[in-house]
Amino acid sequence: MKAEYINQIITVIRQYKPALVFAPFLEDRHPDHGNCAKLVEEAVFSAGVRKYMEEEGLDSHRVQNMYYYMINGFHKPDFVVDITSTISKKLDSLRAYGSQFEKSQVSVETPLVNGYIETVEARERMFGKEVGVAFAEGFKTKKPLLIDADLLGEK
Repeated sequence: MKAEYINQIITVIRQYKPALVFAPFLEDRHPDHGNCAKLVEEAVFSAGVRKYMEEEGLDSHRVQNMYYYMINGFHKPDFVVDITSTISKKLDSLRAYGSQFEKSQVSVETPLVNGYIETVEARERMFGKEVGVAFAEGFKTKKPLLIDADLLGEK
């Protein structure tokens, strides 16, 4: 079953040829999120192997970088992106899933129904404060980021 999921992800990567791929951070409270990240990691690698799944008729594609986003919890990010102009859309998107994030007569007590959206907002506010913007989203990476020296004023 694992190979089937990986092959489906490989097909999407080869079809759309993304430069970047984002997956849930490996260290998450929910095991499905970490397992998803592992499947995506393996698919990103295998999508670049020319002879793997060549019978499917899609050319191999090497993703330039893979990054991890945080769902649950707080982890020190490797880099952040200013999301000040889109934080309201992010929070509205979460609120659209009321059955998952709001208490009701049929909901089960989980961390998701006990201030999850407020926690996400606070986390992004804190990351933003650290870099001088209102809101920032943090990401993790397995390999170092390359900064163009021209951006640093070096010639």
